[in-house]
Amino acid sequence: MSAKRIGLIIILISLWTTKSRAQEIAVPVNLQFPLFSKILTFDRNLKPRVGREIVIGIVYQRKFRRSLNVKNELVETMSKSPIKKVESIPIRQVSIDIDRVDLASAVVKNNIDVLYITPLRAIGMETITSVSRAKQVLTLTGVPNYVESGLAVSIGIKGKKPQIIINLAAAKAEGVNFSSQLLKLAKVIK
Repeated sequence: MSAKRIGLIIILISLWTTKSRAQEIAVPVNLQFPLFSKILTFDRNLKPRVGREIVIGIVYQRKFRRSLNVKNELVETMSKSPIKKVESIPIRQVSIDIDRVDLASAVVKNNIDVLYITPLRAIGMETITSVSRAKQVLTLTGVPNYVESGLAVSIGIKGKKPQIIINLAAAKAEGVNFSSQLLKLAKVIK
C-alpha cells in the first residue's frame, strides 16, 4: 500500500472519530435529569413561560441507535425518578422522532416548554434553534458540543465532575432568564 493511501486512510479515520466524538454524551443520562431539573429552578421566567405542567420534548432519531438509546434511557430515568415536579409544576415528557415529525408542529401540538436533544445525525442545530427561539422553548442536551452550535444548556465534564455549560445568548433568545447564582456555577459561552 502506498504512503499516500495510508495517509488518506489515517485522515479519514481521524475525521470519522472526530465526528463520532462530537456527538458523545459526557455525563450519564441518569445523572443529567436531576441536574437539568435543578437548572430549571434557576430560570426566573419558568413559571410565566410554562403552563400547568412542564412538557419536555425528547428529540431523537429512531434509526440512529445512539440517539434512540439516549431517548430510551431518559424516558426510563424520568419514569423511575422521584423528581416529578419542578417548582411545584408537574413534569411530563413527549418523544419526538425528528425524522418522522415536523418539530415546530410537535412543539405547538404538545405545548412543549423544553427540548432535550439527543445525539443526532445529519441534522443541523439551526433546524432546532429556529423552532426553539421562535416558540420560546429552552434547549437542553447531554452533548456539550451542541451548545457551541446554538443550543442553550448542556452538562459536560471538568476534571471528574459534571460541569454546567450555558450558551447565554441562546438561552436569552429562547426566553430564559437564568439567575446569576447559576451563571457563577456554570461555564458560560457568550
